Amino acid sequence: MNKVIEEMVAVSNTIQFDSELKSSLQGKSDPLLSKLVTTQLEQLVSDKPNMQLTLLMEDGRYFSDYSYYEFEPSNFREQSWFKDLSQTSALDTLFLGVQPNYLKSQVAENPYVIMTARVLTDNSSRPFAYLIVSRTENTFSDIYDKFSEEIFLLDNNSQILSYRDKGCIGDNFLDLIKKGVVESPEIISLKGKTHLYVSIPLRHAGWNLVSLAPYEQLTDKLNNISRSGLVLQVLFVVGFIIILTYLLQKFTKPIQVLGEVALKVEAGDIEVRSNIRGRDEVGRLGRAFDEMLDRIIQMLEQVKLEQQLKRKAEIDMLHAQIHPHFLFNVLSSVRLKLLMKDDHQNAELVGSLSTLLRSTVSSQQEFVSLLAEIDMAKQYMDLMNFTMRHPVVFHIDVNSELLLETVPRFILQPIIENAYKHGFSRKSGCITINVEKFGDNLLISVKDNGLGIDSETMSILQERLLLNKKQIIEESAHNGSYKISGIGLFNVYERLKLIYGDRFQMTIQSVYNQGANIVLTLPISTMENE
Repeated sequence: MNKVIEEMVAVSNTIQFDSELKSSLQGKSDPLLSKLVTTQLEQLVSDKPNMQLTLLMEDGRYFSDYSYYEFEPSNFREQSWFKDLSQTSALDTLFLGVQPNYLKSQVAENPYVIMTARVLTDNSSRPFAYLIVSRTENTFSDIYDKFSEEIFLLDNNSQILSYRDKGCIGDNFLDLIKKGVVESPEIISLKGKTHLYVSIPLRHAGWNLVSLAPYEQLTDKLNNISRSGLVLQVLFVVGFIIILTYLLQKFTKPIQVLGEVALKVEAGDIEVRSNIRGRDEVGRLGRAFDEMLDRIIQMLEQVKLEQQLKRKAEIDMLHAQIHPHFLFNVLSSVRLKLLMKDDHQNAELVGSLSTLLRSTVSSQQEFVSLLAEIDMAKQYMDLMNFTMRHPVVFHIDVNSELLLETVPRFILQPIIENAYKHGFSRKSGCITINVEKFGDNLLISVKDNGLGIDSETMSILQERLLLNKKQIIEESAHNGSYKISGIGLFNVYERLKLIYGDRFQMTIQSVYNQGANIVLTLPISTMENE
């Protein structure tokens, strides 16, 4: 209702402040001018149904968006309200309320119109025209015609401006309800029935929108709403219980399954799986639980295989220990006879051989001190220099504080043997052993200036050094027995990888014909625990 009225006021404001239109209206009388003004008026109401505009000029001219055969616009000057219009301000809208429809063709279907009027002034604030805006009463009544309640549009004097019963339009609403004063909301009587009276003011002209709803109808609706609300509440509670039961089963059933699986695992069956999957926390828990069992089985298999490898290595070592004391006694006797003959060079050589054999065969320790490992390497190099055509000089650079650090046995001898065999077969040279401490790691470097490693062998070495502990164990299991690779570097790498895992690293640097440098990185803090 406010929108319909505001459209009428907006059209008045548009014409009031349209300088181009006002300039045309103040011009001299001209048929073309009349057509131009009429066209502009028609455009203003083209999107506003059932609205008519009339312009009355002070000089007697008039313009409209309807045919003059329908109504003579100058007849508006004879209306009683026209004198009041001339006294209003240019910024005020005169709400004329309901009037008989002045267009002959619309009277049958729309007997009434609701009208407003406005004074148009020039630049000197003198009136030069009057604007009358009308809209059929059906435009208003059609808005609330779909409601079952009795709805009235009243002016500030309680006169009925719009109502579905056209015979009541123009009457006083208070006379209709036979009551002098009424307040909203209030219970009143109309045509022998009790109604609820509610009034809502509109934003313009002090008009009100009044609703009269049968009290019995309202109570029936309230009862229906109450009953419907009760039924909805019951349905909601039943649905809530069903959904809650479903959700509880959905969430608790996987937990029950996990509990049953945990009991079976506790009883010793680690092959059982929950097979619970999903994106929620329970699904992730079931997946993690199954992955944990898979990991446990893998770890058990790995431990079992490691124990088998250890037992095989111990058996091989026992087989190698064939009467070692007899051999040591013989070597000691030979050394003694050489010393008695003053052959100190050969005596030292036999002593080195005896020491090397004793540390190799007799000792059952898996770990030795760095000092013992270096001494054994020195003994081995003394023996190799005796057998080689081209002797090799060796240098050892170790901080005395590191000599008591614990390292696995036989990690230097295979590397040195590899250097003698492949690097110094045709020439002399030098082997340098350097040991440093870097953080929690021990860096052992064995560097030689021999032949070096060719590119093809280097590629094989680099590929082999990419194997991790698990791959080494799986490869041994696939071969059916424990067998460390025969190449010295492979031997050291695989043994240390089995002991330390990813904490051990081996790097090889070599330039062909210039030598090679093997660097072992071992953790210090847990060596003895290993």
